Amino acid sequence: MTFDTSRLTVSTSLVRKHLADRGRLHVLSAAAFVLFVVAIFFARGGKAPGLSVSPIFAGALLAFASGAAAQTLRKNLWLWLSLSFLVAWQAAGALFGDMPRSVDDLSKIGLLAAFFLFAVQTSRVLSTRQILWIIAGIGAASAFLSIIVHVLKAPDLMDRMIPLGRGGNPIPGAGALASALIATVALWLEEKSRDGRTIVTLLMLAVPLVTGLVLTQSRGPLVALCLALPLALLFERRGQLVVLMACLASWLIVTGLVIFEPTIKAIICGDNSDWCRPSNRNQVWELVRDQIALHPILGSGPEFRFPYEWLSHAHNGLFGIALYFGLGGLVASGLMIAGYARCLARGTDDTLRFFGLASLIFSFGYMGADLPNPFAFFNTHYLFMWFPILLVLARDRSSFNVKAMSAAPVPGTAQRI
Repeated sequence: MTFDTSRLTVSTSLVRKHLADRGRLHVLSAAAFVLFVVAIFFARGGKAPGLSVSPIFAGALLAFASGAAAQTLRKNLWLWLSLSFLVAWQAAGALFGDMPRSVDDLSKIGLLAAFFLFAVQTSRVLSTRQILWIIAGIGAASAFLSIIVHVLKAPDLMDRMIPLGRGGNPIPGAGALASALIATVALWLEEKSRDGRTIVTLLMLAVPLVTGLVLTQSRGPLVALCLALPLALLFERRGQLVVLMACLASWLIVTGLVIFEPTIKAIICGDNSDWCRPSNRNQVWELVRDQIALHPILGSGPEFRFPYEWLSHAHNGLFGIALYFGLGGLVASGLMIAGYARCLARGTDDTLRFFGLASLIFSFGYMGADLPNPFAFFNTHYLFMWFPILLVLARDRSSFNVKAMSAAPVPGTAQRI
């Protein structure tokens, strides 16, 4: 029996024609983003990674179907430089480094590339306001339900709350809630001169988010958020250098608070509450420093783990990059952020610029006590760090100011993405 290839050709053409419809692409792309945010805030357990990553690859495939992927891969220099560097540096570490490297590391780079295309497609079909309302609304719902679960199940209400969702831990969970609160504040800044009903809605979203963040008792993310919001308000119209200085200041403050932790606790702590729990980060960082000294140029590789049960990772973003990728990797990462800061400072969409800047400053503060490898596999940092960065990069200066536009694709704008 022979196989009729004409049927396969016809079927392929029908699928392609089906996906080429702008309305269907719009709906599917918007649905992929909503599912991604829902998975971040609600999916937990063994199936959580799959539920979170599937919408990313779906959005990337839709970017190819819409033509956005080809234009982005051809025109976006940041994408090529950053991903090419990661691949080349990992290859150099495998060939010339003293530490073994895993092929699985390339899958993380592939996921980040797919996530960029996902962000491009999302920015193509949703306005800034729609994106922020989705993050704020779903995040507030997650915070509200997390509080209820905590009240009903926690042996002691003063215990640390573990938010629902991908984090499965108070620290990354707090990072996701912080992203939703930053989105809420960005909407409030845009809507403050509009109707009171919107302001009341935003306040209703902010209350469970703030309460949930406090209940996590995650000191690093809370300090980082308290720095990010005022600094973003103060420096949102400043240039690239000021943006980088604000990020570095946020990291230095959180890192410094950890370094001077014993002195600070002696002043403000009078009991053994969770707020005054020991972090042991100073001891961790001493071991990290010694390991960096052993492999300063190429690093120890992202798969490196310390042989101690109590020590899972470096507990600092910049220290962790130097540990895993070497000082060369740390310098290159700084150049990537500098390029992003330049793009951010040139933006004309005030709402997106505030969201992107506050998220970046928060991420640097967060890295002062956690997130040792920003290039690691999927977790909540894909929402509070990578998505704002890639969303800004997905729009050039001419298409950056879309906050008041309809979500319907505009051919002239889409072609410039």
